[in-house]
Amino acid sequence: MGRKLSENDEKAPLDAALKDEDLDRMLDEEESREAWGNKVEFLLASVGLAVGVGNVWRFPYLCQKNGGGAFLIPYFTMMVLQGFPLFIMEFAMGQRMKQSAVRCWNNVHPVFFGVGISCMLVSFAMCSYYIVVITWCLYYFFVSFTSDLPWQRQYCGKYKEYTALQNNISSYIQSLRDSNATMGFIYNETLRTDSEIKNFPDCCVVDPPQYFWYHNALQTSPLLERADHMNWKIFGCLAAGWFVVYLCVLKGVKSSGKAAYFTATFPYVLLFILFIRGVTLEGAGDGIKEFFRPKMSEIWKFQAWMDAATQIFYSLSIGFGALIAFSSYMPRKNNCVNDALIVVLINCGTSLFAGIVTFSFLGYRQHKTGIEIEKIGTGPGLAFITYCEAFLLMEVSPLWSILFFMMLVLLGIDSEFGTLEGAVAPLYDLGWVTMRKEYFMAIIGGVFVVLEMIFCLGNGYYLFQIFDDYSVPVPLLIIALFQVVALGWVYGTDRISNDIEYMTGKRPHIFWRICWKYISPLILIVVFFGYIVSMISETPTYRAYVGCEQDPFNPEISEGSEHWWKKFKYPWWAQLFAAILVLISVLPIPYYFIKNWPKGGFTKIKEALSNPAIYYPDPSWKEPERRLGHKEMEKLIRDEDRELLRKSLEAGKQKVAV
Repeated sequence: MGRKLSENDEKAPLDAALKDEDLDRMLDEEESREAWGNKVEFLLASVGLAVGVGNVWRFPYLCQKNGGGAFLIPYFTMMVLQGFPLFIMEFAMGQRMKQSAVRCWNNVHPVFFGVGISCMLVSFAMCSYYIVVITWCLYYFFVSFTSDLPWQRQYCGKYKEYTALQNNISSYIQSLRDSNATMGFIYNETLRTDSEIKNFPDCCVVDPPQYFWYHNALQTSPLLERADHMNWKIFGCLAAGWFVVYLCVLKGVKSSGKAAYFTATFPYVLLFILFIRGVTLEGAGDGIKEFFRPKMSEIWKFQAWMDAATQIFYSLSIGFGALIAFSSYMPRKNNCVNDALIVVLINCGTSLFAGIVTFSFLGYRQHKTGIEIEKIGTGPGLAFITYCEAFLLMEVSPLWSILFFMMLVLLGIDSEFGTLEGAVAPLYDLGWVTMRKEYFMAIIGGVFVVLEMIFCLGNGYYLFQIFDDYSVPVPLLIIALFQVVALGWVYGTDRISNDIEYMTGKRPHIFWRICWKYISPLILIVVFFGYIVSMISETPTYRAYVGCEQDPFNPEISEGSEHWWKKFKYPWWAQLFAAILVLISVLPIPYYFIKNWPKGGFTKIKEALSNPAIYYPDPSWKEPERRLGHKEMEKLIRDEDRELLRKSLEAGKQKVAV
C-alpha cells in the first residue's frame, strides 16, 4: 500500500498475530494519507492532465485531414466506445485500491506487475520530451514582449524583391512553354533563373515566421548527424520550465491541487478571449465553415477511424498511470463514474472549441494572404508558424501572441506535472524512494534538465521527433491493451462492478461492462496493428530544414511548395535508438509476466481467481443470484482491504514488490 511500515508493524508476525483489529487500524491510517484538498482540486487537476497542447494543435489538423465535420462522427463514436470506458476504468481502479498503477495491477494478479512498471517508465519518457514543448512556448512567450514581434522584423529587406523575382521567373518560364520553345532552351533558362534565386539569402526563400522558428528559436542544423552547437536561449527556458513544474509538484497533490486552480482554468479564459477576437476577424466565417463542412466520403476510410481512436486515447492520458494516481488520493466513497464523464466531456468539448478558434484565425489568414486552409500543418508547425503568421496580420499583434503562448504554457504545465505525479507515485508506493517529496522532485528536475540538453543542440528538433514518434505511442497502446484485459478478463467485470457500486451506490451500466470486456480490447488491437502496419510500410525518414542548400532537381525533396525541406532516411543508430526507446517501456510486461507466472499455468490462475478468499473472503461475494446489501458489501470490501494490506506488509518485510 502507499504507507511505510511502522516499527510495531515490522515486529508483528504476519500469519497469526496480525489480527483484524490491527489491520483495521492501519487501514484507517491509510485513509488519512496524502489526499486532495477537495473534489474541485481533483477535477481541475484531472482536466489539466487530460487537456493539453494536442487539443489545440492536433485535433484541428485531424478534422481538416479527415473530412471536416464528418470526422466528428468517428471521433464521438470512439469517445463513447473507448474514451469513457477506459477513463472510468482507471479512475475506479485507483480510487478503489488507493494505490499507484504498479500496485494496482499487481493486486489484480502478480503477472501484471510489469504493466504498472511500464506505466511508470512511459510516464518518465513522456515527461522527458513533453517539457520541450513548454520550453518552446515559454521562449515565444518571452520574446513577444516587444512593440513588434521578432518574426515580423526577420524580413531581410530583400523579401519583396525575392517574391517579385520569383513571380517574374514563373511567368517567364510559363510564357516559354506557351510559345512552344524547345525543351533544351527551357531547361537552360530554368537553370539560369534558379541560380538567380540562389543568390538570395535563406530568409528570403522562406516566410519570416518559418525563418524565425528554425533559425532563431531552434537554430536547427540541416542534418540529424550534426549536433554542432548549443542553443543557450532554449536551455534557459528549459530550466525555467522545470522550475515552474517543480513549484507545482513541490508538496505532492496538495500543491498540485492548489496550482490547478490557476493552471487549469486560466487557459479557458485566454481561449475565450482568442475566440472572441477570432470570430470577429474578416474571413473567420469561411474558416469555421471549412472546419464543420462534412466530406462524408472520408469517414469510410480506415485512417479516419484510426486517427479518431488515437486522438481520444492520447488526449485523455490513458495508460500513463497518472489517472490511477490522481484518483487514488480521493475518498473511496466518491462517484468516480461521474467524475470520469465530466473530465472526458470537458476534454472533447475543449478540442471542439479550440478547433473553432483555430479555424477562425486560419480563415482570416486565408482571406489576407490567399493561402488555402487545406495547407494547415500539425504539431509545432501550426502553433509556431501558422498562428504566428496570422498574428502578424492583426492589430496589436504582440498582445495576441502573448495570450496564445501563455495559454499553451499553462496547458502544457498542467499535463506535465500530472504525468510526473503518475511516474513518481509508484516509487513511493513500492518503497524504492523514501526521502521527502520536495527533495526528490528537485533531484528529478535537475537530472532531467541535464539529460534534456540534447534537445537544445542543433539536431535537438530531430531528436524530439524521434521521442515523439516512438517513445510513447507504441508502448502506450500495449499498456492499455494489457490493462483492459487485466480488468475485463482477470479481475473481472463483476468485481469492478461491485467495487463501483460500493463506491458510488450505483452499479455501472451493462454497456460499460461490455466495453471493458469486448469492445475496448478489440479497438485497441485494431489500432495497434494498424499503427504497426503503417510504421512497417513506410521507410523511417525525417524532414530536415536545409534552407537554400538543396538541389532543386533532387528527387528526395519533399512534395509541395516547401522546397526548403528535404527528406532523409534515419541513420542506423537513430533507428536503433528508436527501437530502444520502445523496448525500455515495454519489456517489463513480458519479463514480469514470465517471472510471476504460477506453476500450473492458466489452470492455476483460474483456480486462484475463482477462490473468493483471495480477494473477497466471504464466498457470497461471487453469487450472482443474490444482490448484496450495502452493509454486506461494505463488510466484504473491508475484508478485501485487510487481505490486500496483509500482502503489502509481506512485501515490505521482504523488501520486494509482491
